[in-house]
Amino acid sequence: MAHVYYEKDCDLELLRGRKIAVIGFGSQGHAHALNLHDSGCDVRVGLRTGSKSWDKVKEAGLRVMTPREAAQEADVIMILTPDETQSHTYYAEIHESMTAGKALAFAHGFNIHFAQLVPPADVHLRMTAPNGTGPPAAPWRRRAPHGAQYQRSGTARAPRGCQVNRRRERAFPTVRVD
Repeated sequence: MAHVYYEKDCDLELLRGRKIAVIGFGSQGHAHALNLHDSGCDVRVGLRTGSKSWDKVKEAGLRVMTPREAAQEADVIMILTPDETQSHTYYAEIHESMTAGKALAFAHGFNIHFAQLVPPADVHLRMTAPNGTGPPAAPWRRRAPHGAQYQRSGTARAPRGCQVNRRRERAFPTVRVD
């Protein structure tokens, strides 16, 4: 049975003190990183060396480092690169850092659904799937909450909560499947 959670149901304190890595800085990475940062979260962005977005991240006032460095530091890792690069990025840069109790998040479920990458069973797994991406969807997100989140608990004590979207003045709804 699924239950939808809205902003009023969210407790941002659950993210306080956690280190969050956003891997990628395209439409999804940009939005998630800035929303989390604006909400007072400790965010770092992981990009490949030489990425054209490296300076954009710095200009936005965020910390930038390689995906490997970001994953090593973080408690929550959000992989927001294109589907076709996620598996390579995960196995080349991130999987060694996925220890018990960490959380791994995505914006689309292709690589999880088709087992292109398989996180350890003791890692929390989340998917926030927006109905649209980046700037074209911004007017919709301003009018109403958009997206859903799937969670798989790596342990019985998975943190509950959702990302408060301060730029859009809404939280992404969260669907918890128990």
